[in-house]
Amino acid sequence: MKSIKYISSLLLVFFFTSCISIKKAPEITEVGYSIIEGKKLKKALGKSNHFIFLNHLSESDLTSFIIYKLDAADDSYLQNLPVTIHDTRFLMTFYTVKSKDKTLDLFSPIVNRALNNKLNTDFDEDIQIDEFEYYYVAVYVESDIEADSLKEKSIHRAIVERYLVDLMDEYQRIGSEKELNFIINNN
Repeated sequence: MKSIKYISSLLLVFFFTSCISIKKAPEITEVGYSIIEGKKLKKALGKSNHFIFLNHLSESDLTSFIIYKLDAADDSYLQNLPVTIHDTRFLMTFYTVKSKDKTLDLFSPIVNRALNNKLNTDFDEDIQIDEFEYYYVAVYVESDIEADSLKEKSIHRAIVERYLVDLMDEYQRIGSEKELNFIINNN
């Protein structure tokens, strides 16, 4: 009886610790976006704060939308785009970033080995690393008087955040590349 309790306790511990997170992609809050330090998303973005949200379309669709919406030049590379909000001039830079969740699955190989031994099956006994890719849009904003307009105590954070939320909502309502092309070509 003690051995059954011991084995079941051991299996329970293995079950709860079987998927060990190796790398975690940034989490988006319930409202659909987060403002985080850029290097938490990608080291090349630096310590500045970025407005991030999931990109549900392709990188070229985002580029087309931003060029259309902000009346930017085709060769702008979505960098330092001038935007005026409440009579204040800002420069916005848009990045598309891929991030992954990586987890190490330790429980499946143990179960598969037991099944292979007992039932003479051929399940994979190697330790698996599961990866899930996410594509984000990261927006950096600066004004004439402050370099990081999304930092915690910025005087412009509230108005910039509201503007970016509206821009994100409009972009995320677009369901496909065809719909985006229709919007751009008919306005």
